[in-house]
Amino acid sequence: MRQVVINGELRQQTGKGAAGRMRAKGRVPAVVYGKGEETTIISIDEREFEKAMQAGLGGGTLIKLVLSKDSDTKGPSKVEKTTILKEVQSDVVRGDVIHVDFQAISLNEAITTKVPIVLVGEENRVNDGGIIQHMVWELEVHALPMDIPERVQVNVSKMEIGDSIKVSDLELTGDVQINTPEDEVIVLVAAPELHVEEEEEAEAEGIESALEEAAEDHDATGGHATE
Repeated sequence: MRQVVINGELRQQTGKGAAGRMRAKGRVPAVVYGKGEETTIISIDEREFEKAMQAGLGGGTLIKLVLSKDSDTKGPSKVEKTTILKEVQSDVVRGDVIHVDFQAISLNEAITTKVPIVLVGEENRVNDGGIIQHMVWELEVHALPMDIPERVQVNVSKMEIGDSIKVSDLELTGDVQINTPEDEVIVLVAAPELHVEEEEEAEAEGIESALEEAAEDHDATGGHATE
């Protein structure tokens, strides 16, 4: 499991006003919660977090939060928490990150999380005109944090038209329990003509529906145009 470090600050002020002032300074309000401990209110640097997000902070990544404390607070000047990312709230218009939730974890306790599924070997697959259809993009697993893979790679290089790979076909190293249903299809190779036929059927259904609506309008108005 990959680990990244994100610096943050413990914060005292809460509420919309305090959060707004924080965002204006380029910081993002966040919380850290976990089993058997109180929720910790923090802030993180917006640019640092977005850079980490671009590199990947999915369920297969451990996040060490290094949190600075106020100078008048007793004890060490910094607090470290091992976490995983649970939720990111973004502005629906601008796309800016407005709040982040982290879950504190213990390296000695198993957790449930989701890791991305990545297809590899597509460039080496036989050129049969088949169309790769990626159906499941995440895998839910349960394991000790250090046993959780950063990602699950599915090799499609030997797949031919009609072949599929299900969750039950996966073999993960270590003591990792897969919670995603075994019968779910991760990837399949569809015949090109079947793909075209599906598109043509959808287009034909759309035309037929439009003609039926036009006929219904004609009957309802007695053949006269409506204003």
